[in-house]
Amino acid sequence: MPRPSRPVVLDVLVLVAIAAVIAGLVVLQVVRKPSDDRATPSAQRSDGPVTHSSLGPSPTPTVTPSPPAPAPSTSAAPTTGAVPQPGAQASQLAQSAQSVAATPSIFRIATFNVLGASHTRKGGDSFIHTPYQKRMGYAVRALTHAVVDVIGFQEFEPPQASAFASQMGSAWGMFPEPGSHAADGRQTIAWRQETMELVQTSTLTYPYFHGQTIHTPVVKLRVRATDDTFWVINVHNPATGCAVCGGNNDRWRKAAVAHEIAAIKTLGADGTPVFLVGDMNSKGQFYCEMSAALPLAFAAGGSNGSAGCRPPRPTPIDWILATRGVGFSGYLSDDSALVDASSDHPVNSVTAMLP
Repeated sequence: MPRPSRPVVLDVLVLVAIAAVIAGLVVLQVVRKPSDDRATPSAQRSDGPVTHSSLGPSPTPTVTPSPPAPAPSTSAAPTTGAVPQPGAQASQLAQSAQSVAATPSIFRIATFNVLGASHTRKGGDSFIHTPYQKRMGYAVRALTHAVVDVIGFQEFEPPQASAFASQMGSAWGMFPEPGSHAADGRQTIAWRQETMELVQTSTLTYPYFHGQTIHTPVVKLRVRATDDTFWVINVHNPATGCAVCGGNNDRWRKAAVAHEIAAIKTLGADGTPVFLVGDMNSKGQFYCEMSAALPLAFAAGGSNGSAGCRPPRPTPIDWILATRGVGFSGYLSDDSALVDASSDHPVNSVTAMLP
């Protein structure tokens, strides 16, 4: 057997020496104090605290070394490895701001021809003979069930307006108020004070039955939750062919629609949403005239385009429509027994969302 090139003992001594050197380095690293120039891992390094100028002071990052270092100024980058987090107050304010910004103006709007008191009194022309006092009680119950925020009343004669105001008290605003001559009270706009605030009142002049000139109410309301504003016009266009119509009112109704189109254009010229509600005494013809004249959204649906004019089915006579951009959902034409006991018209209501 050949002899090894160097003694085995020598190899063993070399290995032991290497192990001793490694052990010494480890011990030295453990006992060595940390220096002040440690680098922060780039994956955790922040570019500085985020400043929310409208939400409060800049959040202070968490400082971990001992003893603690002073908090950095808003212009200095943090020297710790911790990622700065918003303070509790700033976080709550930010969440609140985002919530408000994301909250659309949503409300329920309705139109209701309550059947004038003169039609149901002794000798009146209606098949309904229930006195207006009792009928107004039914109407209020129906509106409470529908949870409406804004409503346009037609045939809202003075005793009915007074009865409504008496039952609702200060919870509801009205224009015109009972006894006021600011507008024709037979068409009245009412709103829930809890959700809406009156901004401005106006009137729209247009021809009524027999060409009589009336001044129908117009109001600008503000949604209290969001401060968004919108206009509401409430009308009752003249009918033809009824017992008390006094002949053919087609030309007066057509003229009334022309006035309504002009009013929507004027009020909405600055981008403020405009709603038109009322008893139009016209179904398909009214829809086709209005939808051809203006880009509008109709609560009941329908279309008017290359395929021609297609009114909604069933086609109402009491309409709710608005300038384009307003969203409608949950349209309801309530012709329940309670409503039938109060009027010869349904309560038409819809949920509206402002753009």
